[in-house]
Amino acid sequence: MTMISAREFADWLRVRFANDEQGVSLTRDDINQLTGRQSFSLGFVNDIHYELMQHGMAFVTDTSRETFFLVPVTNKPWREQLEHQYERELFCNVLPLDKSG
Repeated sequence: MTMISAREFADWLRVRFANDEQGVSLTRDDINQLTGRQSFSLGFVNDIHYELMQHGMAFVTDTSRETFFLVPVTNKPWREQLEHQYERELFCNVLPLDKSG
């Protein structure tokens, strides 16, 4: 198996998981096997993330860089999401963040 680029891997992920609404996780070993690489850098992960963000998907890792997550993203503001979830209830329990530090 030849090594594939971040763009090729991102395209494969996008096509394979485009309709997944909850996201998926992959291990470092999964990525090595799927890409034909023995190892990869954080730059490789960043390149995958960049390619996928253009299609409404994020590719991120945990702090140990052993598990990677492909998740859908949206431009919907958080207030709209809450309004939709709670059928436009008054959000009296949402307090503004203190900007003074």
